[in-house]
Amino acid sequence: MTDVANDPPLSIGKVARLLGVSVDIVRNAERNGLITVPRNSYNGYRLFRRREIERLQIIRMLTKAGYSHMAILRMFLELDAGNTRNLKKVLDTPRVDEDIFIAADRWLTTLQVQKKMAQEVVGMVLEIIEARGTR
Repeated sequence: MTDVANDPPLSIGKVARLLGVSVDIVRNAERNGLITVPRNSYNGYRLFRRREIERLQIIRMLTKAGYSHMAILRMFLELDAGNTRNLKKVLDTPRVDEDIFIAADRWLTTLQVQKKMAQEVVGMVLEIIEARGTR
């Protein structure tokens, strides 16, 4: 995508194809409050510009990483308020008024760290086994 302010807006179908997702996924992001898409005043069609498309890319990436829409929404609310620090913490820390199922978000980081540590242990064990085999 170019960085030209005059780029024509894209339709929901074109955006979905560009991102490799279904139209329903794009609509769902809007329904869940993750993006706000301006509408054509004449026909009511959604007008996707660079900002909305970039947000959809972020949503897709974070969703694939296992984050809930609530966690992503928390992060966007912080970004929109001008807060760019500790976004990882914002993603991982549910507010007290959020549903219990959202608490799983903060465990994603913990699990990733634990996985890395486990892989390091496996590497050490393999080195020991290899060293014993060369004696």
